[in-house]
Amino acid sequence: MSTVDAWEAFQRGEDAVGVRDEVLTSWRRSRWSGVDPRLDVPPVGDADDDSPFVRVAAPILLGMADLLAESRTCLSLADPNGHVVWRWVSDRALSDECDRSGMQFASVFDEQRVGTCGIGAALETGRLVTVHGPEHFVESFQRWSCVAAAVAHPITGRTVGAVNVTCRAADANHFLQVAARSLADEVRSALSAAATAREHRLLQAFLHARRSTTAPVLAVTEEVLLADAAAAELGLDHADTWARVVAAGAGGSVVALGGGLVADVCPVGDDRDGAVLTLRSTAPIDLSSTTAPQQRPTARRLTRLEQAESAAIAATLAECGGNKSAAAVRLGISRGTLYQKLRRYRPLTA
Repeated sequence: MSTVDAWEAFQRGEDAVGVRDEVLTSWRRSRWSGVDPRLDVPPVGDADDDSPFVRVAAPILLGMADLLAESRTCLSLADPNGHVVWRWVSDRALSDECDRSGMQFASVFDEQRVGTCGIGAALETGRLVTVHGPEHFVESFQRWSCVAAAVAHPITGRTVGAVNVTCRAADANHFLQVAARSLADEVRSALSAAATAREHRLLQAFLHARRSTTAPVLAVTEEVLLADAAAAELGLDHADTWARVVAAGAGGSVVALGGGLVADVCPVGDDRDGAVLTLRSTAPIDLSSTTAPQQRPTARRLTRLEQAESAAIAATLAECGGNKSAAAVRLGISRGTLYQKLRRYRPLTA
């Protein structure tokens, strides 16, 4: 079965045979999200073309432009929400074609909005992803091939954006993967070099605390929040946590975080350098599912799509014996995305 035949079978609700696992998993996520496979052009949102990510990454991609001048290629950057924030195209004809397809500044290529595509799948999985021609969930995108790589900040570990290389499907070659991987690696190195001394001190203090305890640990400043896996599951709000640390003042060695949680505070340096928090409970509570009361969503009925996604996640977790990392791999999403979905559904179905 060709990929085109598999795509058509999938849209009819039949088995799609011969499709790569990561593509089929992305198709399923796209269907759960309610993406219309007949979408004409992507939606448009707000985009920041002067973010720290763009300021670091754009010059690196421009440095590759001279090598790609005759390659009929488009280079682009996307923010963590899939909005295109920067674009370079090798020739005018291709640029006009990209414009007609909606591949332009501020267009949204989040997988939940436009289905399987390079940028969306890379941001969803945190990996290098290739989507060729009919592997795109939206039919109008199938004239293209793209390779995208998510870029995580070297200090926070959070995804700050994605690097994307696109060409017409008929022009696709193995160089796309080489270029995307190389560019993403260069951007990560440049982000690390651009990180401030304060951020590096915070990271070192955070890593030291993690080695010293089995309790959940996070490090926080006004701009940065670092959390280990256990702390991340608690869903603590960055701004609220920082506000509580600041309110406690320089002499505050213990901070109440709400929801039965307190934190032992270890300042990193001066007030602006932030602090490392070692979390503990004041009552016998389940730390894996605790969130501050003000963070719990208002109860509502799940939509049919949400019910299907929730059931799929629950079944996969059961198959993996409750191992969230293994479940995330099987579902084809990042562990952070899985935690977000669990926080979304647990209060609603409780």
